[in-house]
Amino acid sequence: MDFTVEIKESKIYLSWLDIKADCYKLFMKKDDIFYECACVSGQTSLRLSLLPYGVHECFIQALKDGRVIAESGRHQFLFDEVDVEVIHESKDEVKFVYSKYEQADGYRLYKDESGIGFNGCKNSDTDYIKIEQCDEKYFKIKPFVKKDDNREFIASSPVVDIDSNKFVSLSVYKSFNYNLFLSWNFQGIADGFLVFTENSQTPIFKTTDGLCHCLSLFDYKGSTHFVVKAFINTINGPLITAVSEKISLGIRKYKKPEVSLIIPAYNAQDYIVRSIDSALASDFSNLEIIIVNDGSTDGTQKIIDWYDKNYPNVVSIVKENGGVADARNTGIKAAKGKYIAFMDNDDLIRPDMISKLYNSAEKNKCDIAIAPLYRISDKGYTVHCNLPFAEDVPVDIDKYFDIIYTPGYYNCAIWNKLYKASIVKEHPLGKLKYEDVSWTPCILSYAETFCFLKTPLYEWDRKTRPETFGDVLARQSEEDLFEHRKQAMLFFIKNGNPAKKDYLKTIAKRRLKRYAKNSSNSAYKDLIEKIDAGKY
Repeated sequence: MDFTVEIKESKIYLSWLDIKADCYKLFMKKDDIFYECACVSGQTSLRLSLLPYGVHECFIQALKDGRVIAESGRHQFLFDEVDVEVIHESKDEVKFVYSKYEQADGYRLYKDESGIGFNGCKNSDTDYIKIEQCDEKYFKIKPFVKKDDNREFIASSPVVDIDSNKFVSLSVYKSFNYNLFLSWNFQGIADGFLVFTENSQTPIFKTTDGLCHCLSLFDYKGSTHFVVKAFINTINGPLITAVSEKISLGIRKYKKPEVSLIIPAYNAQDYIVRSIDSALASDFSNLEIIIVNDGSTDGTQKIIDWYDKNYPNVVSIVKENGGVADARNTGIKAAKGKYIAFMDNDDLIRPDMISKLYNSAEKNKCDIAIAPLYRISDKGYTVHCNLPFAEDVPVDIDKYFDIIYTPGYYNCAIWNKLYKASIVKEHPLGKLKYEDVSWTPCILSYAETFCFLKTPLYEWDRKTRPETFGDVLARQSEEDLFEHRKQAMLFFIKNGNPAKKDYLKTIAKRRLKRYAKNSSNSAYKDLIEKIDAGKY
């Protein structure tokens, strides 16, 4: 069982191949003895913080049914950086915890003072420094040795933000059948979270997923208070870095919707509850959630009816089965918001997705706001749709067209964007098999500017329901696949902004060339030649 060790931004990252174990344990050598310092489930990677300076040795065990089924060899590596974590022990006090240097006589805290630069402000001879909450935002730590009554610095940490490692928001809402749904928005780095009921010393939930942001709660009263704690993995075991305030069931008042979130639903009774709950947990108050039941034959409508009855901002629409594009178009017609967003019935949105995209679109007066997304699979989280644009500023839409469907920027997702409703209502989706591929370039062509945020805000979940409609399409014959893809390309060429037609043709040819590389069907080449000849 092999694994790799990488040092990045003063953290240790370990990764290995999945051998279908129940959990993986990391053992680190300390004082000539190997101690278990971290354990993860459902993951093939692990992050370690606050490692002391020096040579370290570690190995990994894989366990199944409580039995060790594999063990890696010993791996040695040198850690010669300074790692720092910010801990808010109270509203008035901040604690900086950092890597220990055995040869250091002390550590000096530096703060970035506006217009002056970093200036030293406090010394310590332990592995932490406490200060009162202050206006300065950025800090760093330098270990030093004393020579002739002077300090000689031997290293420096990266700059840390004093506002990191905080729970920005926390909420508890009624979930289907009067269960509860807990959601939190954590700002900083976490390797996992613990959830407690008030005054309990034992967590009711633990996850080693540092990007987790929600939890379904069963058999708890609405009056129950909950507390969430964030932790990091260290050589001495988990370290709590943030504790949320107490939270219990709350009620939110809604006004006129500013954003309409459209969720098409089809036979989704096994997973739609979690998706609706994550939408309701959005920190954006004026959110309208439109759920379009596209002719489900299971218990999906019973679930939607419950939310429609209990939440004034949930709109239920029932229609005959017509496909996901038709369901989205039905939602678009009913939308009352100034902006429109889309979500699939098995995915999640992070609590601040709508508010961040909305604020950026309003601030920059843009037609579309975009952010990367997470793809969640058995291998963990991977980032998609990460575009090479400056953050939170207006960008001409032509800049997006310059890169779309170029290597590294193939994805044309519909859900990681917030669209001005007036544009969407004028240009609905085509009722095609590749509805997102066909519509996204089309709607982008009618935008003048967009703005981009660099933090992933949407979660495309391939673990809950691994097979999607795209997988079904991929199993079709080469001839049927080509026909569906042709319709998608011709849709945005014919229905897109006439002023952007040359751009749209270029985008179509890029995509077709990619399809052609993986197909023996010569029809792709013929279609490219027809587009070049102006036949479309």
